[in-house]
This record gives sequence, C-alpha cells and structure tokens, in this order.
Amino acid sequence: MREIAQRLKRLWIAVLHQAVEDAKGNTRSAEKSASSVEGLQRDALIWIFHDRSRAGNSFRAICDLLDIDPDQARQHLRRAPAIRRGLRRARLDVGQGEG
Repeated sequence: MREIAQRLKRLWIAVLHQAVEDAKGNTRSAEKSASSVEGLQRDALIWIFHDRSRAGNSFRAICDLLDIDPDQARQHLRRAPAIRRGLRRARLDVGQGEG
C-alpha cells in the first residue's frame, strides 16, 4: 500500500510540474501553435490561481495531498516573470481569486 501511495505522490508531483511549465508558457512540442501554447498557459494559470474547486484534481487538493501550502505556492509562482507575463497577457489579475 505504501508503494502505491508513493507512486500516486510522484504522479501528482508530475501534474504540478507540468502545470507550472504550462503556466510559464513552456511547451515540449515545437509543433504547437502560439495560440495553442497561449491556451494551455491560460488554462494552467486559471487552474493554479483561480480555481476554487475542492475536487480531487484541483490545485488546492493536490497541494494538500503533497503537504504544500497552496497559497504560499501561488505567492512563490507569482514571482516568476513568465507567469507574471502570462497573467497580464491572459488578463487575469494576479491576486484575484486567491485565498
């Protein structure tokens, strides 16, 4: 059972990592169009900064599972220039929706 829990933690860490990369506008595929990358970035930014859901796959729930304070994580992520640019470009107010 402990091995399954560790595998699940690694999975959710990978999900968070990918969301942060998407929020920065980074993509692994050179084949994606700029609008596709911007869409992924906007979705990731909304999921991280504006989703108030308590569903098992929400940013807050995953942070809780990994013993990460979601509000502190958001504050830390807001310091990344690429994320700040993405929030401005997507017209998402940096502080709105957090808390």
